[in-house]
Amino acid sequence: MISINPKKFKAIKNKAIPNPLRPKFRNKAQANIYFLSQRKVQGEKKDQFKQKFRMIAIISIVLIGGYYLSN
Repeated sequence: MISINPKKFKAIKNKAIPNPLRPKFRNKAQANIYFLSQRKVQGEKKDQFKQKFRMIAIISIVLIGGYYLSN
């Protein structure tokens, strides 16, 4: 069995929680991959919304035009 030697353990002197480090601001080439992927997802959502809006607008124009032409 593995025996643990208690003399090897060191007591923690500073028990305060350290402040989080400031994020490093880098140029675009070295940007964090998380933020790049977030920007890509947001761009895809905007494109998808634009495409759906166009389709709804086209369908509604065709339906309204068909209604007026039939009367």
